[in-house]
Amino acid sequence: MATPLRVEPLLGTAAEVVIVATDPAIARSGEHAVISEVARLEAIFTVFDEASALHSFHRTGVTDVLELQTVLELAAQWHRRSGGAFQPAAQQLVDLWDDAAAAGVLPSVETLDRVASHLASSGVDGSFDRSRFNLNAIAKGWIADFGLRSVVDAQPDVVGGWLSLGGDVVHRGDESVAVGIEDPRRPYDNVAPMVTVDVSNEALATSGGARRWWTIGEQQFSKVLDPRTGWPVDHIASATVIAPDGAAADALATVALILPVDETLALVADSGAECFLVHEDGTVTSSSDRFRRA
Repeated sequence: MATPLRVEPLLGTAAEVVIVATDPAIARSGEHAVISEVARLEAIFTVFDEASALHSFHRTGVTDVLELQTVLELAAQWHRRSGGAFQPAAQQLVDLWDDAAAAGVLPSVETLDRVASHLASSGVDGSFDRSRFNLNAIAKGWIADFGLRSVVDAQPDVVGGWLSLGGDVVHRGDESVAVGIEDPRRPYDNVAPMVTVDVSNEALATSGGARRWWTIGEQQFSKVLDPRTGWPVDHIASATVIAPDGAAADALATVALILPVDETLALVADSGAECFLVHEDGTVTSSSDRFRRA
């Protein structure tokens, strides 16, 4: 197996890429090309650079950057498909809970209802509250997919490859790549994965709420919020989704932490995807037998 080209930080995580080509030099050149493309896309979507296209959109509400237009449209589609569980503007709710934790007092029911009601109408027509949203829950998967395809589809001497960006893995080509999924209750480097799955010509994304809490008084509250209510949810510790493309895998893994399990399974099936859910109590739900227990 080829040694991956590893680069960090990229999109806030470690990136690993393998390109399979007819010549080792072409493969290594292709790997560098993938990393360069991901870095270019990161500059468009970053929230940390006020010169980025995303920040410009925050200020003006318009963009002529095709890549940003594409992901904004996908975000609106997933907002509608998930019944509002996918909500890029949910930072408003996060801010409320941050303030509540700092003050040591729960946010008021009235305030949460007001903000959640406002968010319910945001994104239905593709127009989110542009000053308080980000695309983190969908952009990374889309970037990984686009970055890998930019090399695999463009060069005839390249026959495939894979790219890993944190919890996102995208594969293109004839062969598959085995991906291990950690037990969210035992997230240690020296622990064997909970399950393993082969990914081939598709994308995988894992999202989790484990180990992320607000403490208010003597209570802990999950930092996974249902944007439709404003309240934390913690019934799913981690959700892994395999989908035809990276954006779909990212979006589905996000909403799987929020929706009831039966609704998640229906949406996953309707999307031509598969999922592996680890519940808060350690039990699991799998939509497919391809997730092999380690």
